[in-house]
Amino acid sequence: MRILLVNFFLLSTLCLYSQNFTVSGTITDEQSGEVLPYVSVFIPETQFGTTSNTYGYFSLSLPLDTYKLNINCMGYVPLVLNVNSGTPANLKIFLKKEIQKTEVIRIARKKSQLEEIHNSTQMSTIKIPVKDIKNIPTIGGESDLIKVVQLLPGVQRGGEGQTGMFVRGGDADQNLVILDEAVVYNIGHLFGFFSVFNSDAIKELTLIKGAFPGNYGGRLSSVLDIKMNDGNMTKFSGAGGVGLLSSRLTLAGPIVKNKVSFMLSGRRTYIDQVFKAVKLPLPYYFYDLNGKLNFVLGQKDRLYLSSYLGNDILAVSDKSDNSFGFGFKLGNITNTLRWNHVFGNRLFANTSLINTLFDYDITGKFEQNSLFISSKVNDYGLKTDFNYYHSNAFEYKFGAQIIEHVFRPNIISTSGEISDVLKSKTPNDLHALEYAMYGNMDWSLMQKKLQITSALRISGCMVKNKTYIAPEPRFSMKYSITKNDIVKASYARMNQYMHLVSSSTVALPTDLWYPVTAGMKPQSSDQVAVGYSRMLPKIGTNISVEGYYKWMDNLVEYKEGANLVLNDHFEKELLQGKGNAYGVEFLVKRDEGRISGWVGYTLSWANRYFPELNNGTPYPARYDRRHNLNIVANVKLTERWIFSAVFVYSSGARFTPQIGAYTVPNASFTGVEIIPVFTSKNAISMAATNRLDINFVRKCKPVKGWKGEWHFGAYNVYNSNTPYRIYLQMDEAGRRYMQKGLFGFIPSVAYNFEF
Repeated sequence: MRILLVNFFLLSTLCLYSQNFTVSGTITDEQSGEVLPYVSVFIPETQFGTTSNTYGYFSLSLPLDTYKLNINCMGYVPLVLNVNSGTPANLKIFLKKEIQKTEVIRIARKKSQLEEIHNSTQMSTIKIPVKDIKNIPTIGGESDLIKVVQLLPGVQRGGEGQTGMFVRGGDADQNLVILDEAVVYNIGHLFGFFSVFNSDAIKELTLIKGAFPGNYGGRLSSVLDIKMNDGNMTKFSGAGGVGLLSSRLTLAGPIVKNKVSFMLSGRRTYIDQVFKAVKLPLPYYFYDLNGKLNFVLGQKDRLYLSSYLGNDILAVSDKSDNSFGFGFKLGNITNTLRWNHVFGNRLFANTSLINTLFDYDITGKFEQNSLFISSKVNDYGLKTDFNYYHSNAFEYKFGAQIIEHVFRPNIISTSGEISDVLKSKTPNDLHALEYAMYGNMDWSLMQKKLQITSALRISGCMVKNKTYIAPEPRFSMKYSITKNDIVKASYARMNQYMHLVSSSTVALPTDLWYPVTAGMKPQSSDQVAVGYSRMLPKIGTNISVEGYYKWMDNLVEYKEGANLVLNDHFEKELLQGKGNAYGVEFLVKRDEGRISGWVGYTLSWANRYFPELNNGTPYPARYDRRHNLNIVANVKLTERWIFSAVFVYSSGARFTPQIGAYTVPNASFTGVEIIPVFTSKNAISMAATNRLDINFVRKCKPVKGWKGEWHFGAYNVYNSNTPYRIYLQMDEAGRRYMQKGLFGFIPSVAYNFEF
């Protein structure tokens, strides 16, 4: 009987396929040759439709007949193709930009991003095209992707002006930041005040705070997926800018027209030269280099090679006798080789070879003493992902990845008298083999009113004397009440097999990434979320609200009085405990009209529980900020002038103050010792902060293909005190805690250009 049922099912499936045909292809920009993701492919008479994936590929199954295939991407001329069973597989489709109404196109293109997220089962996700954030004011007038991400609901910033991200109650090391699929371990320059991402080299970024798809893993709190520009396949182009703190230049063009293209982008700060000009020596600078090659190997194959190199460099020395010197170098290198291949007209594959290197070097010299400290993380990875378009109602995604992590902590070389105190040593490398496989299925029910995505990811890590393996189920769904009113729900489990051992809240070169061990278990999190999304298509506005609850296990904290300086045995100084976070996030985002931007508000709580800390009672996390309000506005004043503003309000970060002291006799009974008395851990909040930043953009008249614009702005316009640290002051009034601000009013001017 079972055999008969199986045969009946197979015959039914074959009959179904015999009455259908499949149309598939890749959609690209006719002018640049770059693939176009999230393009609508729709047949009005049947109501069948789909969207292209990240690499511009789509596949659609249709009953035997002739149809008009409508291809629509906001900002491009709509295209209609006649298709039938005789249509060739894997079409190469080119879309033309609507250049006659530039501003309308720019707004409409952003609208499609809102609708794509609104209509997807994916929740807790925000996509931001980089071209739409370049007017947002930041420190020094430098366009900064991470600073913009910090303005989104659910994301708490660390110290004032820094690039640290604390997403939905997580820690800074619980964010997976990937650049063209390669992990970036250090995302900040200048001790975290600038991000390492040059906006001219970046195409778009996606922030995922929950409902993680099966192809992502390795961190607990969020995924920040950043994609570089592919390069121009048809003509040579460039872009750049000159500001008060840095300059940048990006070049792109064809090597072989319509076959091979390149993109090369560089940025360097001249902070050292600015301070030198005012007789204040600060021998520090940073730089970034991004490169990409794009090969069209044939109708079914495409190859990409992406690279990034960035460094912070500081070198201080006594030039008079060369008896004193100090310096450090902190940097990232990433390389990704990606191959896209289409099997038939239903199966799409992306395979990547990935290498990441994060390292730092510290050097010191004092008379006859010398010191050298180094640490690094080196990753070698292979991953492959498949999209199988079974039918219009079912799509499968599956894949696997493996990463060899090589950690080399605290290499120390000394000479002179200092070697009596600090011995030279080269610890053994620590190896961790992280692996995962996943399956992801999307299906539609009730004429697409109900759409469900379910995924199962199996992850694990092999370290010395221990092998970890864990299931990571994920589920998300959306139900369309109406076309413009949608409710969503999701659940996701994540595991993390490394953590950041940091001796400061500031990103210093002494921070170390460290793997799980036989004694230190992987961190894990479970998150549930529900949300409502309302689309207002006539004004290009989306209103959404999400509530979430996340519980975390095996979190890492330090013991009381932990020794962190050049300590190779971190495991002895660490504790593991639990945590939870919950809250509500509101977002109103408008991408159409003379005024665009968003308003985001987060009400949240984040708690920790470690039996060995705080007398075994739960306590608030360091960045448990109750309220967080961000308002971002872009206003087109005239055809030439644009005004942008950012207003930020947030509750203060937490700290543990001393509230008193008492005296006890010392061990020899010859005097007394003063014993401080503290509150419970993180019991007090620093003062709430607010800040207003503004930026005016003056577009110059284009001259022979050269487009320029001036940016005039200011950070912290009304010079608000934004506390970044607490210190105890003793005066006649007694003990007082003072909250020291970091940045006051900072004006900026910059010139950006394209050609």
